[in-house]
Amino acid sequence: MASSSLIVPLTFWVNLPTAPVTTVAYKEGHIVTGLEDGHIWIYRCTIDERGTPQLQHKILCFGHKSSITALAIIEGQTDGCAGNDYVLISASKDGDVNKWCLLDGRCLTSISKSFCGIIKSLKPLAEYSQPAKFLLCSGFSNEITILNCTTLELVRIWGGHNDWVTCTPFYDSDARQIRLLTSNFNGILKIWTFDESNHINKEYDNVGLLDAQGDKILELTSNPYDIGVILAITKSYAIIFTIRRGKMVNFQRIRNSKEGIYWASGAFLSKNRVLLWNQMGSAYLYSIPSYTEKKIAAENAHLHIKPSLIRRSSLPNLQKSNVEKLPNSAQLRPQLLETVCSDDEDNTGLAITTVFTLSSIDGKTSNWYLITFRNQINGTSFAFKSLSPITQESGICENYHVREQKWPPETYLSDIWQLNHKNDNITVTTMAYDIYLAIGYENGEIHLVPLSKALTKSAEIQNSTSIPNSIRKLEGHIGKVTCLYTPNSQIFGNKYLLSGGEDCSVRIWDLEGKKLASFKFHSQCVTHFFEPPSDECQRIKRCVISVAKDNSLAIISLEELNCLYVFGGYSYPLDKIQWRTSEGFIILFYNDDTAHIWQTQTFELFQKVTGSAARDMLKDESWRTSSVKQQEVVINKTLTSFTDNSENDGKTFLQIFAINVKQLINDIYHYHVSQFGSKPNCTRVIEDFDEKPSTMSKIFSWTTGGALQSSSVTSTSPSIEPETKAIDASTVQVLVSNLMTWGIDSSLDKLCAEKLGLKKSSDRITFGLRGANGNMAFAVPSPNDSAAVWKISQTMTASLLLSIVGLTRSFLSMKGLEKYTSEIITHYGSLLPELVGKDYYHSSLAFHAKYFQDPLEDIRISARSLFSSALNNMPPSELTSIIDYWKQFLASPDIYTNQYMARSTILLGMIGSDYPRYLSQTVARNIALSLVLLLHDSSKLSHRLAALEFYILNFLTFLLIHFDAVAVLKTLFTFAIETDTNAASIRAMAQKAIFQISAANTPLCVSTLTHDTNDSKKPTEKSGFLKLISLFIRKRPLLLHANLSGLVEAVVKSLDPNIPKMRDTVLQTTTSVLHDLVKTFPSVTFHGGLQKLAVGTLEGASIIYDLRTATRLHILEGHTKSVTAISFSGDGRLIVSCSLEEGTVRVWNANPGFLGMIANGTSRKTPLSSSIRPSKTFGFNLGDDARLSVASILESVYFDWVADRTTVIQYKIELTHQVYANKFLVSVGLNRTFNNKL
Repeated sequence: MASSSLIVPLTFWVNLPTAPVTTVAYKEGHIVTGLEDGHIWIYRCTIDERGTPQLQHKILCFGHKSSITALAIIEGQTDGCAGNDYVLISASKDGDVNKWCLLDGRCLTSISKSFCGIIKSLKPLAEYSQPAKFLLCSGFSNEITILNCTTLELVRIWGGHNDWVTCTPFYDSDARQIRLLTSNFNGILKIWTFDESNHINKEYDNVGLLDAQGDKILELTSNPYDIGVILAITKSYAIIFTIRRGKMVNFQRIRNSKEGIYWASGAFLSKNRVLLWNQMGSAYLYSIPSYTEKKIAAENAHLHIKPSLIRRSSLPNLQKSNVEKLPNSAQLRPQLLETVCSDDEDNTGLAITTVFTLSSIDGKTSNWYLITFRNQINGTSFAFKSLSPITQESGICENYHVREQKWPPETYLSDIWQLNHKNDNITVTTMAYDIYLAIGYENGEIHLVPLSKALTKSAEIQNSTSIPNSIRKLEGHIGKVTCLYTPNSQIFGNKYLLSGGEDCSVRIWDLEGKKLASFKFHSQCVTHFFEPPSDECQRIKRCVISVAKDNSLAIISLEELNCLYVFGGYSYPLDKIQWRTSEGFIILFYNDDTAHIWQTQTFELFQKVTGSAARDMLKDESWRTSSVKQQEVVINKTLTSFTDNSENDGKTFLQIFAINVKQLINDIYHYHVSQFGSKPNCTRVIEDFDEKPSTMSKIFSWTTGGALQSSSVTSTSPSIEPETKAIDASTVQVLVSNLMTWGIDSSLDKLCAEKLGLKKSSDRITFGLRGANGNMAFAVPSPNDSAAVWKISQTMTASLLLSIVGLTRSFLSMKGLEKYTSEIITHYGSLLPELVGKDYYHSSLAFHAKYFQDPLEDIRISARSLFSSALNNMPPSELTSIIDYWKQFLASPDIYTNQYMARSTILLGMIGSDYPRYLSQTVARNIALSLVLLLHDSSKLSHRLAALEFYILNFLTFLLIHFDAVAVLKTLFTFAIETDTNAASIRAMAQKAIFQISAANTPLCVSTLTHDTNDSKKPTEKSGFLKLISLFIRKRPLLLHANLSGLVEAVVKSLDPNIPKMRDTVLQTTTSVLHDLVKTFPSVTFHGGLQKLAVGTLEGASIIYDLRTATRLHILEGHTKSVTAISFSGDGRLIVSCSLEEGTVRVWNANPGFLGMIANGTSRKTPLSSSIRPSKTFGFNLGDDARLSVASILESVYFDWVADRTTVIQYKIELTHQVYANKFLVSVGLNRTFNNKL
């Protein structure tokens, strides 16, 4: 938890990300499309007031590196929040599988290379009435991969098939459980079971053969409305059949009659309705006959389902109308009911179609709709079409006339894009050293735009015709600019900008706009740049490499401004480069397993190697090998920027800015403490703000670096540190400006603009979420709804709130801005839900819980305050939903799992602290058990700290009911006396917890500490307990007063000479503790010469210990009330004790001798010590003034010996706001008169 990063991605939308649609899915008002370039679009689908479906861009997800081949939407909550009930599973051509939140697109988990082949189908598999537990991945492979739906961990690789195989779960009514039906491409059917131990067992080997007239079986789909009914799709046929008793029956085929047109997919709409569509988007609705037998076994009339592996969507509707009955239909083959075709029969664009149900705007009715996406030359278009309500009814006669419908005119996705900048003509963008946004246009111009203008409303970059003076214009390319690049600043400095164009040229510019060099060595347009490894020879190190569309390369020296090498093109893409410059060779590896060996001296192709020989050369680790592709972005700076470009033409879709909020806060504080020698990026937080500058231009520091497109390997030398400099104030302002949301509260907008110098962000800027594996998702621009970002999801709200409030707190360090930052925090922390309205999503409690132990104070405090605010404003139904979700991750007596346990424990514990009525006794006990486990988790410091803090806050209100308090205290004592220097934070937190618990239950804490001190047999452990007692004496003496006598005895017994090595080891520590006791408590006294210690008790007795033997020596009995103070005379012969409550001072003979002991008698309770009576007693009457508080006694009551036999007891009492000093002069000489004087 403590190490959780806080990175807020912002994106500058340059162009609408487009690519051919490859697959589509629908669920709960969301349509999801997978694209050929690996992007995923999540659309919002609604019905308008006229009953027309409307499609709207919502979220763009990217993280896949290849084409999306399969999508599935399944049940699965991400953080327990109400309305967040579905997750999206995506698979790409390279075998990667990602899991996304359907609501906000956040990547939850990711697995690479999970499938040997191409995944074409993702089918969920679940236990009865539960969310999906497993995921079946099948496609172009003779294996089926089974993944865990929650974590995407590999459960099993199901191999052994002799051909490509597809699979579907179905409900087997004979076995009364879910089974798996497989078909290879030749149509051979087999039935399997997947048991609880994750084993695959073959049940039926020869179920049947799907006769598809030579076609390959592409897909199997089970009817969720009817038992055992399966749909198989081939190019020419749709085959519907039923599985009964391990055999295929009721075989029916639907042929695609049009030549050159093939079936794409299909779906069951009901028990007897199936919809089929082809690759051109034409759809056909059929009525299918139900399977009946002449005789049906009686036990099949009702289904007895036991909990087993069941896919929820595969379960039939178990209503009475769907139970198998005797034959009641004369229909023998599928009957066509309705068609939906296109008017344009010659349209060659391939269509991706799906069917879904959508409710009306009032929610009273619903209807089936078709949507098709068609990939055309000018982009992707779409169209909706509703199916006729009458065709969805079950009662259709045999002579029913087929209803023919036409697709309406299609709409291009670009036409519904809310940012409609017709004259943009922007092709590519890149960041130039955190100062400028470099923008390339179709007309060949390049503009260097300051960030302060590019990302705010003042930006004037909509076209290249109107340019203000602050923007530098670079001209030279003929045709559009195809790529831009800034080299690594640590090698080249902040000097250069490289551009490539459609004119095949490479141009080098400085940041003043001056062209430094131009080269034209490529025969096709330049696609991108990269840098060679940084540890290569000096000449190569200071170079940049350009790559063209024909895969030709040019190595350009920025130091010499000259082209050193040119390597010709090749028909296959370039993959890697191996640098053998010391031998005079550079080897180019292409993705067809071909290697070209070039001589660097003669510039000739020395040799061409193919196949295994080329692969072996690539595996040679004695030479540096670098990738030609752009490396994955590593977000390790305060601001990281990179682009998302089209794979086809290189056009920039997004310019992404990842703001490391925690690093930015650290940079702020670093600038102020740099004069004291602190290192950059330190996590130290300043306590004294008085010396900080008040002007914004001087309060920030920044880490700059080179362009992130570089493929060079950064040096790991610890002596090299990134260059730091004070960031330009305008850049800081634009970052803070873009984190704020504008247009919701006019008074806040005015404050930010006039007082803080912030500017309204550009309409092109939106927020995003960074998820697993660095994958990102971005909300689309909403120019007409300023509050749109707060209506997406709980996680989006929490991430943005924590970033804004956490960063705003750092402004408290600036003089004169405290009241403004307080207003900002109040706005976002308290007023925002009311300002946004009913569509506002409250913060995710789980998200804030991750930062409860963050080392950065601003983030830690902000997370906790936002958690409390969200908890207090959350509806009870949503709170119950969160508890029901997170309680599954708690440890219990039967189950223990560390995954998510820490967060669920702290999250539910905090809820239980404020709303204990929402937690059942079982959940509360499991929280207590989980806290104990976290406390003993030595692998995670943050877990221990979180558990300790929870003890501090909730010991009385929550934990004492469900904990073994003594066991908890013993564990805390163990941590509190830990001597390991690496456990300093744990030790301090444990001590704090002990103090808090002792304040709430002092007898329990002190008695446990006393008992453990007495029972400790190890000298080091005993010493630790003594040090803890000393800590109590110095910091919490009031807590010890009531149990002082027992604690003193425990300290004295540590000096027992009969325990080997104990006394010598703890002597110094015990001496220190005794010194603290005598110094702090007037009822404890010590005589060094006699090595005697005396302590007065609350019962009125005083006990004298002999420290040389660590035993009780005498008991002084006489007082009837508690002893307030006690003291030895200088010679140690007398002891004087006082009880203010009793009103007496008593004098004792400290050495009564043998006869005195006989005269006084001995105590029956303590046979090893003598009981002594006082020799003199003096009475006084102070009335109510004698009732002093414990704090007053410790502060002001003491004995002062003015002579060996004369002492003065002094005390102060506070009454009606006046202090009276009182003295009693007591003469204790044997032959003198005793005085009692006030």
